[in-house]
Parts: sequence; structure tokens; C-alpha cells
Amino acid sequence: MSSNVAVRLAEARTVDSAEDEERLLARCCLGERAAMRALYDRHARVVMARARRLGLPADEVEDVTQEVFTAAFDDMAKIRPGSLSAFLFRLTSNRVHDRFRRRKVRDTFARWFGASEPVEDPETPERVALRRDAEQHVGRILARMSQKKRDVFALFELEGLPGEEIAAQLQIPVDTVWTRLHHARIEFAKVGRSLKLLEDVGGARE
Repeated sequence: MSSNVAVRLAEARTVDSAEDEERLLARCCLGERAAMRALYDRHARVVMARARRLGLPADEVEDVTQEVFTAAFDDMAKIRPGSLSAFLFRLTSNRVHDRFRRRKVRDTFARWFGASEPVEDPETPERVALRRDAEQHVGRILARMSQKKRDVFALFELEGLPGEEIAAQLQIPVDTVWTRLHHARIEFAKVGRSLKLLEDVGGARE
């Protein structure tokens, strides 16, 4: 087979693949579950592998993959033909980064509030003072956040409520809870750094 013929065949396969992807995306936009399943089956392993390469622990990869495809199906109309792979990578990167940010925020809370100390230890004046300072730090950050983000952040991160209960209390869809929480963590870290309270918390990238 000549090199020119090989090139033409490769180009034809690329065109066929692009057209197939475009048709599949269009069916997904119509809400066809079979198409969504096909899209997931085609790309899930790649998303999982990328999440691992981005440093995500193995036991969190499946959850993040589900989050990525849930977000992708919600925004399916925004995906342009030929850009699906890049779109999924951006979602994966965002979700992995959000996991790291959440872990750092919680580590900060644990350090501030002494969560790692044995609960049976008596409260000392020093510990009470540290806890009061921690509450003041959190309060200063929350005071500068938008109300919608602050509400979700406080209910999830501080009160430990599940997403479904937060959705019921705020009378919003559960998907909206996760979207607001994602952006609330970004804002919390950004405000905390601006106040020089959270220098060690991960960046506030989208």
C-alpha cells in the first residue's frame, strides 16, 4: 500500500470517527440513555486513567468519573464536535483539583479546631482560645463570600449535612448543591488567602 493511500484511509477513518461522535453527542442531547451509556463506555477508562495520572487516589477515581460524566451530560449542548476529549479532560482536572482543595480545607479545619486530638482530653484554656480563634477565622472568610455559596459551604463543610438534605433545606436541586459547593470551595480558598489565613490551601483555579 502506497503512503498516499494510507494517508487517505487514515483521513477517512478520522472523518468517520468525527461524524460518529457528532451523531452520538446529538443523541445524548436528546436524552437517549443508550447514547449516554455508549459515550460513557467509550471514554470512562480514559477519564479514570487521567484522574490517576493527575494524582487522585485509586479509591476516589470511580466517584470522580461519575461526577465528570454527570457534569458532561448536564452540559452536553456546550460540547462542540471534535472537542469531547478536551471537554472531559477539563472536567476531570477540575474535579480532581476540587478534591485536593477540599482535602486541604478540611486539613486546615482539623488543625484549627484540633479535630485530630483525642476527644476525651479535657478542654484547656489554651484549647478554648485556639478554637475561638479558629471560629473567628472561618467567620471572617464566610462573611466575604456570596450568600448562596456560603450557605452550601457551611451546611456541607461545617455541619456535615448530606447533599440531599442541603437541597431540601435550600429548596434547590441536588446538582445545584454540588455546583455551588464546587465554586464555594474556590471562593473560600481565595478569600482565605486574601486575608492571609489560608496560605497553604490549594489555588482557586476554575
